[in-house]
Amino acid sequence: MQIVTMENLIRRVPLINNFYLRRAAKIKRSIFILLHRLGLLKPYSFVQWLVTYECPFHCAFCEASAGHAHTDELTTSEALSFIDDLAAMGVRRLIFSGGEPLSRPDIFELLSAANTRKIKIGLATNSYDLPGSWQRLKDFNYFLFFTSLDGLAESHDQRRGAAQSYERVMQSLALFKQLRVPMRLVNTVVDKTNMDELEHLAQEIRRSGATNWRLTPLTAVGRAVTQANRFLEREDLHWLVDFIRRQPSHPCTDLGESHTYIGCFEGGFVANPFFCGAGLTRCSVMPNGEVLGCQQVYDLSLSEGNIRHTPFAVIWKEKFLRFRRIQVSDACRSCTYVNACQGGCWAEMQLNGKCLQHLWQEQE
Repeated sequence: MQIVTMENLIRRVPLINNFYLRRAAKIKRSIFILLHRLGLLKPYSFVQWLVTYECPFHCAFCEASAGHAHTDELTTSEALSFIDDLAAMGVRRLIFSGGEPLSRPDIFELLSAANTRKIKIGLATNSYDLPGSWQRLKDFNYFLFFTSLDGLAESHDQRRGAAQSYERVMQSLALFKQLRVPMRLVNTVVDKTNMDELEHLAQEIRRSGATNWRLTPLTAVGRAVTQANRFLEREDLHWLVDFIRRQPSHPCTDLGESHTYIGCFEGGFVANPFFCGAGLTRCSVMPNGEVLGCQQVYDLSLSEGNIRHTPFAVIWKEKFLRFRRIQVSDACRSCTYVNACQGGCWAEMQLNGKCLQHLWQEQE
């Protein structure tokens, strides 16, 4: 996309880059809202599709509260029609997520349908069944492989409730490295119980096939709402940011995408400037066809419409108005960092009415 290319050029000039970083979120939001008003806005980043709630694991922090497939999930015919609609409107990136996408019986037909229609695939998976399915997966065109490691082998396997889970993640990263998939991203949900493993885990990830490592503070969504004793406190958050700053350039290490605004609070940035593209450059489609702006809070009361009743292209063009206004909350207007973050993570603001600035600056 030309906007992304322009951003890369801007960031190569130190003085301009410094100006841009302090206003990045506001500049980007203004551009995408203008594109919306001109009728030119598309999901430039990606559409994320949770293809099923089915998952062999029942992780305590699962955002989607996955486990068993629901009876109202899209049929194969409905799913293929959805992919046709995406292709017709020019969507070029589709992330297959879940639940566990490889648990869906028709997943290979759907992956093939996306590629046949010139849509590149992102695969977000726990990786457990991936090595055994590799012969059927290796010939697709991917832009992203996304998987998770939430500790060293013993603790990761314990969290997943499955032996060899850690080993299969590592195998899967190596397989996607062989394919030269441009982004091979490992996400780690960080809470009080696994922080002491991050130093050693960093060494393991550097030896893996990962290109990017994201450290995401545990957030009160999905099943994690019951895990209050695990949430990071002020000193934990400061330690985590310092830990990220100390990492070498490969793999590219940063906070989870929804938390990179934390880099604003000391006038610097961990790796990338923050921008919440919810409803502007991306959205999520739930297993039953409900379309949500956010990829973190899967609350169906926030649905913009259902693709069973309205084509996705129509929902994208006519809905999402809550995301497509140049405005921030009253709490943010007087904030020093408002131009750099525009209110931070949309999901966090919906849930708590505030970002993590209060925690970051909390008096010891």
